[in-house]
Parts: sequence; structure tokens; C-alpha cells
Amino acid sequence: MTELCFSEFAKCVQKSLQPPNNDMDTVTLLLKWITDKPNVLDKKNNPINIDPKMVSELLSRKIDVHKSIKDACSTKAILSEAIKHCEKKILPSLNPIVSDDMYEAMNRAVMADETMASRKKKKLNQMFDDGKEAEFLANLLMYVINRDNRNPNIPVSETDIPFLAEVNYKCPICQRPLVEALKNTQIRRYGIVHIYPDSIKELDSQFSTVKKPKNINISENKIALCIDHADAYEADTTFEDYLKLKKLKQSMAALYSVRMEINSSSLDEEIKDILIALANIPANANLEELSMDALRLDQKILSENILLLNDEMTRVLRYYHYIEELFAAMEREGTGDFDLIASEIRTAYKKLTKSQLSQEEIVNELAEWIKNKSNVGDRNMRACHIIVAYFIQNCEVFDEISK
Repeated sequence: MTELCFSEFAKCVQKSLQPPNNDMDTVTLLLKWITDKPNVLDKKNNPINIDPKMVSELLSRKIDVHKSIKDACSTKAILSEAIKHCEKKILPSLNPIVSDDMYEAMNRAVMADETMASRKKKKLNQMFDDGKEAEFLANLLMYVINRDNRNPNIPVSETDIPFLAEVNYKCPICQRPLVEALKNTQIRRYGIVHIYPDSIKELDSQFSTVKKPKNINISENKIALCIDHADAYEADTTFEDYLKLKKLKQSMAALYSVRMEINSSSLDEEIKDILIALANIPANANLEELSMDALRLDQKILSENILLLNDEMTRVLRYYHYIEELFAAMEREGTGDFDLIASEIRTAYKKLTKSQLSQEEIVNELAEWIKNKSNVGDRNMRACHIIVAYFIQNCEVFDEISK
């Protein structure tokens, strides 16, 4: 549970419900006992019908909880009813194997909420510590119903930018964008999670085999994930998931470090002219293909990288001579220095070899670096890859494989 709102509360409960536990089942369990009350009506004074549209919009945070439901949940009497409902309906519906994880996730969200009154936090935390599950659940249900459920579109925090940059602004698990641009404002679509969680399940003894960080809030113990994966990880952190995320963090941190290093490398601005020319080859151009006898990529690309080899061979065979002509024209006209560009490509490649990147990752990072340095944009990414293939053939990228 990443935020204190009805949607996140419902999703947290849903993960711990025994079947039937789809979206409709979950929202019905949480709200129908309230909507059945005669005074809980919609704006047209009709009974509130918990239908698929309402459920979908509540869980996707497109709408707020109906005002009449909020109004009904604003008295001490309704709180007593809520506790009874939790005791008789909700608690018996929970999966006892994972219900403790649900309570812990909820309590963590309570303690992390910066807008909740400290007195309210203390009361909820005390109920949690005392094992008063029905009271804790009922009080929190009443609280989230009265909170704004609509997506708040929270702007990206400056303190989160290093974590976002580390994962290239994409969830490292599903590649979903972590930031959305709305009206010239960068909106957060992510959560920053603790890799070694701040609360470990007592029964998961495997965590005792690894060293807990002295301070779990250090950057090495944090990673940016999309909201769904952040929520899932915090709700139920298994030891296996911890090991996977720790390994992912290490690889992303290493890759980010390499990116920062090669970004400090310069690239002659005349490479942009080559890229633009490549991207605008006329449809009727008569390209002289490179002879297979001259091909040497299979001496540099590992045999297990067959798809990469096929891609680079296609690029080299078709465009090598054309790129040679472009570079030759540049030299003749005095508009650029081929040797300088080749040296810069080689320098960037050598920096990448210090990492544990695969050959395919090195090719992708070089293409991305060329795109960024030349400011040609994503639409010319193919041209950047063709340039990388040219320099693989030309020996600046990848050394011959030792036999």
C-alpha cells in the first residue's frame, strides 16, 4: 500500500482476500454495507449501485468516493458498525496466511503519511501493535473513505530524480514510464521502495542470512518502481523478491555509472550530418553492398549473440560503403575529422567495457550516447545503430574474439 486512499486500501485488502476476490467482490465487501443504508443516495436521490463502472473508476482513482458515503462515515455510530462489519464479514474473508502482510503494509502507509495528524497515527499504530485487527481495519477504512481518492497528480520530487535517472525513468521490472508530463509538469507514476524492507515478516527466517543495512534509508537500499510493482513489493516482500530486486539495483546502478562516464566523453558535432544523411537516404538510391568476403563481424560478436550478429551484419552489408562515402566527402570538404570521430567512438566503447554489460547492451548504450551527443532525437535512432555497426566493422567497437 503506497498511499492512504480508498483505491490503495481496497487493492491491499484484495491481495489478502480468499476467493471470490475480484475487483467487484472487494469493493462490494468494503462498501455495500454502507450503500445499503436508506440515507446513502446519489445526487439524484437514488440508491448507489456498486456496478463495474463505479468499481473500475474508484480503483483507477478517476473518481472520488461518493459524498453520501463520506457523509455516512463521519459519525462515531458508523465506526462501531464498521468494527462489527470487519469482525463478521471482512476478517473471516481474509487468507490467514498473508493477512499479516496486509496489516503491516497498511501500518507502514499510515506511518509514512506526512499529512495525517500525529495523534491519529499514534492511535492507529497502537491498535496495530495491540493486535486489534478489526478496530485497526475499521478505523482505517473510515479514514480512507473520507480522504480524496482521485489521483492527486503529485509532481516529481527533486530528491527522487537520482533514483529515476538510475533506472532511466522506466520501471526496471516492466519498463513502464515512471513520469508523466501533464500541462508542462512532470507527474510521478512511481514509488521509491526500500530493497531491504523496513519491516520483515517474522516467519521469513531467510532474511537472517543477509546483513541488514545500518540505515535502510541510504540510496543503495532504494529503487524506483512503477506504482503497481512498488505496491506489490511493499505488500509482500519475499526473500526471493528481495534478492532479485537487490541484483537489479546493482546492475542498474552500475549501468547508470557507466552512462555518466561516457556522457563525459565528447563526440564531434559533425557526426550529426552523417546521421541526418543516413536518415534521409532517397528511396531510389543505389547502395553498393559490402562484399561478404570483407565481413568480419563474426570474429567480434560472440556466437551466442546470434540475433545481434544478424542485425549488425544487415546494417554493415547495406550501408558500409555509403557511410564511407559520407565520411570521405566530409574529409574532402574539411567539415569534419574522421579520425577524431573514430577515436571518440573508441573511447566511449572502452569505457563501456569496464562494466559487466553484454555486447548487445554495449551496442544499445553506444547508439543512445551517439543520439544524445548529436541531438538528433529518437526518430533517428536507427541511424545511430547503423553508425555503431559501421564502427564494429571498422574495428573501433569490439575486439577480435580470442580463439
